[in-house]
Amino acid sequence: MSKEELTPNQRWRHRVHQGPVAPILGLFGNEDKSPTPDQVNQHEAELKKHGKQYEFHRYDGAGHGFFYYDRAAYRQEQAVDGWKKLFAFTDRTLR
Repeated sequence: MSKEELTPNQRWRHRVHQGPVAPILGLFGNEDKSPTPDQVNQHEAELKKHGKQYEFHRYDGAGHGFFYYDRAAYRQEQAVDGWKKLFAFTDRTLR
């Protein structure tokens, strides 16, 4: 498949995997459908393969949008932990 045939999301992933990139933090719900846990696994494998600096955390019982406190998808326990991980990550990587 040529670069022209890739979807915008696939082109973004190709650039992330191939080019320089800042450290990446991923917070994923294991019940999410986009990206699915398998898609997260694939993305993680590519990041590892290309030696990228990343940190992924996955949450059982959470789907897409578990940080949205005003929606049914909100999961307080997972969101609070995610915020802690976000602040720790930015403290380590942005100083």
